[in-house]
Amino acid sequence: MRTFREYFEDMETRVERIALLPGGFKPPTKGHFNALRYLLDDADKGIVFIGGKAREGITPEQSEKIWNIYAKYFDKPVEVRYVPNPVRAVYDFADENLDTTLLVGAGEKDEDVKRYKYFIDNVEKYPYVNVVKIPMQEGGISGSETREMIQKNIDESLDYFVPEEISIEDRDLIKAILV
Repeated sequence: MRTFREYFEDMETRVERIALLPGGFKPPTKGHFNALRYLLDDADKGIVFIGGKAREGITPEQSEKIWNIYAKYFDKPVEVRYVPNPVRAVYDFADENLDTTLLVGAGEKDEDVKRYKYFIDNVEKYPYVNVVKIPMQEGGISGSETREMIQKNIDESLDYFVPEEISIEDRDLIKAILV
């Protein structure tokens, strides 16, 4: 077993820290955008895992395109992948990167953190995995409400869910993706 000093010294020599943000993201909202920004504060790059199922007309492909627009607004590289199961993808990624520091984003709700209990219970195997409880962002924008708004009034929905820092041109691209 490693001593605390060995662990600390090893952490200081680590080169790469990767933020992992799994979710459905149908569509990705400004709450999701700010959650990734929160994780990226302590990371060198980010990976967003998008769930593979469509929700009320919003597809993983649409979500991926929107995330790729958002990615331009971060000061660190962000990769977007859509996968059948985002939580499983995090575990698979951790198993393939045991020597990399991973910051796994979990929502503020206890159920979100419980999804990653295996990492916590098996810290010997996953000493570099940190489950990060992300505080509620943007007042908790609702994905269901966003999807309803998109169906009723796309322009109003964009005001509701698109981050303010997104340019008019990129906002128009998001609109074109969703209609």
